[in-house]
This record gives sequence, C-alpha cells and structure tokens, in this order.
Amino acid sequence: MEDSKKTQTISSQVENPRQWLAAYLRLRADLAVYKSDFLCDPACTRPGCKNQDLQIPVSIIDLLGAALYRDQPVSATYSGTYSLGLLSNGREDWIRTVSLRLKKPCPFLKNDRCSIYPVRPLPCILFPEYLVNEGSFEANAGQDHFKDYLCFRRPVTLSPERAGVMTQLKEMWQRESLISSFYLFDHGCCHLDFSNLIQELSQEAGSRSEAQSPGEPEPLRIIPNRVMERFFLKHIAGCQPFGGMSEKIDQLDNREGQAEFLQLLQDDRLMKKLQQCGDDRALVFRFVKGKLKAKRRSLSPPEYKYY
Repeated sequence: MEDSKKTQTISSQVENPRQWLAAYLRLRADLAVYKSDFLCDPACTRPGCKNQDLQIPVSIIDLLGAALYRDQPVSATYSGTYSLGLLSNGREDWIRTVSLRLKKPCPFLKNDRCSIYPVRPLPCILFPEYLVNEGSFEANAGQDHFKDYLCFRRPVTLSPERAGVMTQLKEMWQRESLISSFYLFDHGCCHLDFSNLIQELSQEAGSRSEAQSPGEPEPLRIIPNRVMERFFLKHIAGCQPFGGMSEKIDQLDNREGQAEFLQLLQDDRLMKKLQQCGDDRALVFRFVKGKLKAKRRSLSPPEYKYY
C-alpha cells in the first residue's frame, strides 16, 4: 500500500525531529481524508468538543503537532490545553486508565471550528468512522450521551479501501498512545483500581450515604468520572510513576527531548513488548494508605464457572 511506503520514508528522518514530525503529521492528515465520504453536518454544534464528560485522549504526537502548528513551546501548549486524566474506555467497573487528555470544552474550538484542524488529535480524526469499522455505530447511536450528535442521525458508510485506512489509523493510535505512556510513566498503559476507595470518592462527590449502602454499588451511577479524576489529581497524580510527568513534558521543548520520543515511537521491539502487556497482563495500581501499589493482573471479566 502506498501509505506504508510513506511511513518507511519518513522513518529515516529522526535526526531532524521537526522535519520527521511534519512529515508524519502530513501522513496522518492525508489518511484522515483518503477514500472518506464522511463530512460533519454544517449545523453541528460540536457537542463532542464541548461535553465535559466526554474525555478525548491524546498522545505526545498530538501535543507536539499542536505546538508546531501554533509555533509555541510544547510546555506552553500543554499547560493551557491538556491535562492528565482518567478514561473509562467503556468499562462499568472501578478501573480507569491514566492518559493525557484534552481539557474540556476543547480550548482549540473557536467559533465552533477547530483552530488546529490539520493536526487535530487522532481520536478526533477517527470519530465517528471507527465506530462503523468496529461494528458499533448503531449501538452508540442509541446512547443517551450521543443524542445531540447529528452524525448519528444518518448512516455512515465505509468503502473497503476506507475501512483499511481506518484500521491503519487505529494502529497508529495504538502505537502513539502506548509509546506516549511509556515516555511519560516508564510503562505501557497504566490503570487505577478505585474499588477500595468508594467511601473516599463518595465523600468527594458529596454523597457519603451512598458509599454505605449495602451490595455492590455501580460506579458510573454513584461516582461520576469527573469526581474520580478530581480525586486522582488531588491525591494520586503526585505519586510515582505519574509525579515526574511535568519534567518529561518540559524536555519536549528541546530538540533532544523530541528526538528521544520519536526514536521510541519507531522502536518496533519496544512496541511489541508493550503490546504483550495487554488486558491479560495489565499494570494496575491501587492507592493504599497514601501510596501506590502496583501488580500485573487481568482486566478481563472472570470466566463463568459451572458446577
């Protein structure tokens, strides 16, 4: 495929981080529209950009791209527009994934238009076509939190060629997000288990009585994600491996720091190693007595046992 040749061509330019990054972002922008028939409805009010409860994860590539596009230091771009946050990834339990994310409402939204559209985050590029590619578009169209999204009110179709492009973009996103996590935290995906903090989270939410109710509480109904994120930023984000993130972001202001990250991004052996630590061997932290404790464990639901 012609696009894979482009990837090989730009991979030899890591000695010039700015040049490599610009070429990589051009490739992403080309793939964003290649064989695509999807266009946002002109009447769209950008609910996905404004909804405080819809988290949009980003990678270091997205951060570097925004800084390059706005011609400002990476650290300055980060401080005003991005944050460390928690993603539910559709889970309905107490597990959350630590990730960089856009602040909401999106600070890049100007007069209902994206001011960094050519270098917008890859998750923004993927939406909503990736849902069609995964076969979950219709199911998501029926969700209450998508009721104001005009793109769900009409069919979205993918040609076989476009479906292949979406697969390539999703693979790029997996690499970008895993390598970003490794660069920032010295690990692949980092997860937090809040199941031992229900009472503390309920107090944070101002609903202490709910934490004392019998049975297994449903986290999404009792504790909104924004409350869990607030607790995380207040009590956990300063602990290792998350506490050194600011210094890592500052290092991206210079050529050497950018080159270090881009070399990691192209390290196939590292990527393979990080992929092996998937949901079956996930790194999960628990906050116990003011300290983080980590262990490898499965994130998959336990298998049913028949007796």
